[in-house]
Amino acid sequence: MFLKNADEQPAKPFVFWIIWFSILQGFFIILFFAAGGIPEGVNEEPAPTGIVAVCGGLALLAMVIRFVVIPKIKSLAQLMPAMIIGLVFSEAVGFIAMFVLGDKFPETQKSLFIVCVSCLVAYAPVYVNGLLQRQKMR
Repeated sequence: MFLKNADEQPAKPFVFWIIWFSILQGFFIILFFAAGGIPEGVNEEPAPTGIVAVCGGLALLAMVIRFVVIPKIKSLAQLMPAMIIGLVFSEAVGFIAMFVLGDKFPETQKSLFIVCVSCLVAYAPVYVNGLLQRQKMR
């Protein structure tokens, strides 16, 4: 059952789905239990531009990995780290909104949550089957 050598068998597509689903659901669990749920209200003052810019940069990096880097990857062994790194950048946007931004900016927090979830959903591993099809054609 256990592999003696990690190179003997590549990760199965369902492993990618399990990792993606776990990270997505983990984000919502942290949002509702650790951060107190979706914030309500209006911003008390203008949102800090630096924090919002960092979040935008992280989201942009995540999308570059998803739509530029991942389509060029030719093996499942290389795909897994790229997917995880992209998911980390995506989830970092939500964590910054929850724990760094502060309670004075609920509108900005909601906007960043939407960006975070959109980035996480973009990483749904539908691209794994395409990679497997390309490998079979070789």
